[in-house]
Amino acid sequence: MAQRTASTWPDADLTGCGLPTPGTDLANLPTSRVVDAIAATKNGHCFLDWQLFQFALSMHSRVRASTNNVAATQKSILDLEAQTTLELQMSLESTEYAARVLLLDAFDARDRLPRVYATMRLGLIDRDRFHRIAHETRIVLDEAIMAKIDALIAAEILGTQHGYTCISVTKTGAMARRHVAENDPDAVHRERDGAKDGRSLGHQTLEAGMAQLFLTATAEDVRLARQMLDAVIAGRCPADPRTKTQARSDAAIALLQRKPFTCECDSDGCTAQISDVELDARAARIVVHVLCDATTLEGGDKCGYLDGDGPISAEHVREIAARGDAVIHQHRLDDLLEPNPASAYGAQARPEEAALHRRAPRSETPDERRGDDPRPEPGNDGQPAAVIAKTSLPSDPYRPNLLTDLIARFLWGTCSIPGCERAAFSCDLDHVAEYDNVRPDLGGPTCVCNLLPKCRYHHLVKTNLEGFVDDLWIDEAGRYHSSVTTPMGQTVEVLAPNQWLIPRLADLRCSHQLAGQHATGTASGSVEDGPQRARTRTAAKHARRRAERKANRERRLAERPQRIPEPAATEPVDDACDEPPF
Repeated sequence: MAQRTASTWPDADLTGCGLPTPGTDLANLPTSRVVDAIAATKNGHCFLDWQLFQFALSMHSRVRASTNNVAATQKSILDLEAQTTLELQMSLESTEYAARVLLLDAFDARDRLPRVYATMRLGLIDRDRFHRIAHETRIVLDEAIMAKIDALIAAEILGTQHGYTCISVTKTGAMARRHVAENDPDAVHRERDGAKDGRSLGHQTLEAGMAQLFLTATAEDVRLARQMLDAVIAGRCPADPRTKTQARSDAAIALLQRKPFTCECDSDGCTAQISDVELDARAARIVVHVLCDATTLEGGDKCGYLDGDGPISAEHVREIAARGDAVIHQHRLDDLLEPNPASAYGAQARPEEAALHRRAPRSETPDERRGDDPRPEPGNDGQPAAVIAKTSLPSDPYRPNLLTDLIARFLWGTCSIPGCERAAFSCDLDHVAEYDNVRPDLGGPTCVCNLLPKCRYHHLVKTNLEGFVDDLWIDEAGRYHSSVTTPMGQTVEVLAPNQWLIPRLADLRCSHQLAGQHATGTASGSVEDGPQRARTRTAAKHARRRAERKANRERRLAERPQRIPEPAATEPVDDACDEPPF
């Protein structure tokens, strides 16, 4: 029996990889060094995941080389995969399932996703993200299409990293699903037909006399059901002792058993509003939002986006549009535009004569139609003829108009705080640079350049946590970025994950962006008697945040991200038992 030896990792000198010297008292390290060490650990984790795949492939090659009759073994229950899984299971001290998943992911890395696999070595994705990509792309059977999807996903991973961003596991899967749907709609069609046949309702017995009921249905129907339950429990009075999760459970059982859902506050002055009339009024406001290009409804293959679920195939979009309860609204980015006064063309053109307000004759074939008209051409002075300017309600400049609201939510898809997956239409729409109700010209504008969806929790964090600063900016290529700086000084930057939904947005500029306008003004008090502050505490907090955003912008300009070299696809491991190239 092999003797277990102590790990040498605790004594390994990894200072060259960005980690502190072994034995260093972390309490004596500055915060910046701890942040850098955490990032270095993440990069090391990705590299070790890459190396683990290499070792798994090497083990498979060794098992195959040691087997006398490969053809017979492939038909046996103890085939090469099972034998390799056994060896990996023993080495990892894991379950058979975990070892098998590792081996299957390693096969995908070698045979189907070599370019995506190569980004693991650079520290851009880890095994969890690779596994999600592999899972989303396994429905693709055509090798040429798979090679194209592999290259597209790898390029997008590299491209977002060039923009200083992070991609969650969920958004990584959504990105892969979008490329599959756009490049192999037949594979998505086959999968969706099989998935719809898998609709089911089941239950599982739990301990203490409890049980679990689970339902499998289309994503849009589940979203509608969830919102219906939220509409039911919204009628509870504030004194109801149940959590939202508990109340949803009770509401679902009440609806299924056709029993009334009641408040449990035990108060004589209960203000609950759960009558059928009040519930019908709330249910009438339930909406599941789907965004798509106009050509998709006419038979095109461009993906759509289902709020709360992510990219969906063109076929799925058309299925939703064909529902009896579906309502279709057509929107045009031109509705946000007005002539640019800084352009010679924009200054001379009257609004009713501007090209941005004219609709071209409709093409005869769907392939020639576009969801958006061509963007206004720049004038001779290099200035765009039209800019994004009509973004707020005429009656209330604090409130975004409908199209601005939709763009701001779909552009980010979820809460804009990295790692939060709350659906955008369940979030608040927050002014990044705070809006000044007294002097709007001194505060942040109501515009796509200054609006981010935030879930209620992170909105409260942004409002109340001292030292928490967010930002939103548009780079030279028209790509939208956001960033968060924590109270400990750590900054994380994110590229808008859904700008592919509105590609023309990159060609347009808003009036604030062209003017280089960032909210830098201040507000002062007007009390005449007694001691006075130069500004209110809230105004001082906003001013500090504006100063920090300005410093972050200057840092970004001074520290352009160093372009990550594009990796070559990892060489496949030979079928013999030779060592793989590390």
